[in-house]
Amino acid sequence: MSASPRAMAPRGTASLLLAALLSLPGCSSLLSEKRTTYRYEPDYGVDSPEFRRSLEALGTEMVPHNRVKLLQNGDGFFPAMLQAIRSARRSINMEMYIFDNGRIGTEFAEAMAERARAGVQVRLLVDDWGSDLEELEGLLLKAGAKVRVYRPLRIYSIYKIGSRTHRKILTVDGQVGFCGGLGIDDRWLGNARNPREWRETMIQVEGPVVAQLQAIFMEDWVHTTGEVIHGDAQFPPAPTTGGVPAQAIPSSKADASSRAKLMLYMAIQAARSRIWIENAYFVPDRQIRRGLIEAVRRGVDVKVIVPGKHIDIPIVRMASRFFYGELLEGGVQIYEYRPTMLHNKVMVVDGIWSTIGSINFVNRSMRKNAEANVAVYDRGFAAQVEAMIRNDMKVSERFTWEKWKKRGALARMAEAFFWIFSENY
Repeated sequence: MSASPRAMAPRGTASLLLAALLSLPGCSSLLSEKRTTYRYEPDYGVDSPEFRRSLEALGTEMVPHNRVKLLQNGDGFFPAMLQAIRSARRSINMEMYIFDNGRIGTEFAEAMAERARAGVQVRLLVDDWGSDLEELEGLLLKAGAKVRVYRPLRIYSIYKIGSRTHRKILTVDGQVGFCGGLGIDDRWLGNARNPREWRETMIQVEGPVVAQLQAIFMEDWVHTTGEVIHGDAQFPPAPTTGGVPAQAIPSSKADASSRAKLMLYMAIQAARSRIWIENAYFVPDRQIRRGLIEAVRRGVDVKVIVPGKHIDIPIVRMASRFFYGELLEGGVQIYEYRPTMLHNKVMVVDGIWSTIGSINFVNRSMRKNAEANVAVYDRGFAAQVEAMIRNDMKVSERFTWEKWKKRGALARMAEAFFWIFSENY
């Protein structure tokens, strides 16, 4: 089965070009749009209890007693997610930007349908721009599952095309949850062995933080359907399954300020030794760029891994390279991942705080889309994340200041041109 043209669009340049064209009437404000400039200059580091308490400004609490697991690539997270679904006894809630009707999408839909027939409450919320369920929707509805579309695209509401749900959340029985950057699509199958198998990371959580993920799902479910999910099937008494503090962080266009950006900025400002980032779409705004450069001046080791030639949206890579010179000159180390498309949204700071989710370093994530990340405050988990990044660095090429200076005239012109539309990435 092949995806429809609409479902294929977000997989490439066409999606962003359309969004850019739709925004042309507002281009005059591109460089003058009013934004919140954060002021956060802590005299403590990420390893301080004060930092943990400060993170509650993001609207959720860093709750203790969780168990967390790092899952890499389709071979790592798809079996774990499917096992959780097939073990469900009371509820399954999934929110996805991309849910395609291919091999892995069919496997997920059949597993969810089987549980729905067994009496489990099954809810699936998909984005209308990113997903293409086709006959899978009928399969799920016939089984008794509830399937809804976030912000359906209509000709009279085409202006809404720029605000999507980019969240990737699965919760089962209110006891186990998954969050990260995946799509239910065959490109995420495998183990990143070749360009057909994307590189991706998810986090699996058990414990009180699952209720926070449930609440994030409920926010968009209520917005879409009006139905309030409740009761022990959805919010059972929180078990104390482990010893790891964790926090689920939502962000959306409705925020008075961007919680996505604030989370990243606070961690950057409090860093004292190292900031390591892996991000699929890296077009940071001026304040984030300055924050990274100032961190280097404080003696912080700042490394960023981004996609290389296998990026699915080349215009984002070109816009990103427009800023490379400023970052490289400021001491930020940039690496481009070689084997396949790197779709990670991962950050680890000072060997203790890490975050995994759907948030990219682009305006769309910071200001327009509904997003979700999980942050973990634990040295053991951070060590796993750092080891993963080191392995990715081994198959990445460092992009140096010298290489950036040697770019040809056409490359420079293309980068400058696509930077103009960076508000829409």
